[in-house]
Amino acid sequence: MQHESRRKTYAVLLALAALALIAVIYITSGERDRLTPVEYVVREILAPVQTGLFRIASWVNGSVRTLASLSLNVRENHALKQEVARLTAENVYLEEQRLENIRLRRLLDFEEKAPHKTLAAEAIARDPGNWLNTVTLNKGTGHGVKKDMAVVSCEGLLGRVVSASSSTANVLLIIDPRSAVGGVVQRTRSLVLVEGDPETPGMCLVKCLTMESDLVTGDKILSSGLGGIYPKGLIIGEIVELIPGKYGVGSAARLKPAADFARLEEALIILEPSSSRDMPLSEEEADMR
Repeated sequence: MQHESRRKTYAVLLALAALALIAVIYITSGERDRLTPVEYVVREILAPVQTGLFRIASWVNGSVRTLASLSLNVRENHALKQEVARLTAENVYLEEQRLENIRLRRLLDFEEKAPHKTLAAEAIARDPGNWLNTVTLNKGTGHGVKKDMAVVSCEGLLGRVVSASSSTANVLLIIDPRSAVGGVVQRTRSLVLVEGDPETPGMCLVKCLTMESDLVTGDKILSSGLGGIYPKGLIIGEIVELIPGKYGVGSAARLKPAADFARLEEALIILEPSSSRDMPLSEEEADMR
């Protein structure tokens, strides 16, 4: 009996609590100017907790977004670096092709205008211990190349073939001290000898063959064609400095070659020199005729 009475009491209390809750909800559901005391207390108690939870949630959310952004940036940065490297390599290749085309066009133009039968070749090797004095070309006896054939570039005389295999040829350049080229002063037609300068790498010495020769700075020196190796009329270089002759006797000079040996990449081997009557005449020779 008591048990049933208690159950009824609990039911009544539960119903009253439900009604009170419904009443509170109804009372607080509309817009109000003031909070109830209970709401005020609850909000004041929960405010720090809510603030802390909000900040933690914001920090976690921001950290997750930052990590995701960093991961994406790392991937994009890696992809961009690969693209930059590819474009850089492509640009270098295209620039090299452009420069090579310019050199080959100049060489082809010179080859077409030259009065000699020539063979184009590429420089494929240099002696590390004698970098500026010898060069190996990629054409040899299989292409008609023989010992002592003259080698030129668009700028001027380079040297002569000293040995050849089936597919390569070694060239002794005119700046080597072992080289000697018979030359002529374009201004005076005086005969000179051009040798590699042992004291100044990349330069040549001009030695007069007659006592009457007078050299001046700026004189152009051409091949004389009298040595049996180099055809007549090839530009050798220009005198840049006058120096005393051997033992102080006679006149001599230092010559800057017309060809750029430090940047030599292509050359022409003269297979068949033209006869002297096919060469262009100097002003003095034209006047004599």
